[in-house]
Amino acid sequence: MSLSYLLEKLHYLKLEYLLPFPLLLIAFGVGGESLTNLLLSRSYPTVEKLQSNIETVKIRLAANVVITAAEIEKEQDFTEVELSVENSVLKKLTFKVPAIELSKVKAMITQELGLSNEITTLQTNTKMQVRSTVQVLGILAEIQKKPGFTKVEVNTANSILKSLEFEFPVTELSEIKAMMIQELGLSRENARMLVSYRIKN
Repeated sequence: MSLSYLLEKLHYLKLEYLLPFPLLLIAFGVGGESLTNLLLSRSYPTVEKLQSNIETVKIRLAANVVITAAEIEKEQDFTEVELSVENSVLKKLTFKVPAIELSKVKAMITQELGLSNEITTLQTNTKMQVRSTVQVLGILAEIQKKPGFTKVEVNTANSILKSLEFEFPVTELSEIKAMMIQELGLSRENARMLVSYRIKN
């Protein structure tokens, strides 16, 4: 089979326009990658910073707490502290402190909680009165029907206090809303806007 015969056959079938197609594919494959890398490696400075439309609501947290457990995890550049609480609907406070030295951690937690005296220890059975203002980003209420309680996690925009965990001994939606309004000091509108519900069991 000669080349002239093949070209004649392609011309007869009106397929001669497909001849440059493999060359275009090769050129696109070779040039496309370098062009993409060049475009993606360029920096695009923005004149103005992006503004997020995240609304926060401030709540006042006031509670007498007894630390039942303090779990401290030291990472490379921060310390995570979980304080468990008993005899309260407030069950756990989670802090992420940008320090690893224990004295700095205690000082920062003292300041965040609005305590008059510095925390001397994070040992169990330590009693303290917490008075703080918390900026709430969102609230997740997980209704657990079989055990008969609702676990409420409050995510915050505070500097080191990252979340609060509550347990309400109710599972009816109206009762949960009423307890959130009472315990967190939220308005009905803020409760409607911030709270997401999840039902388990």
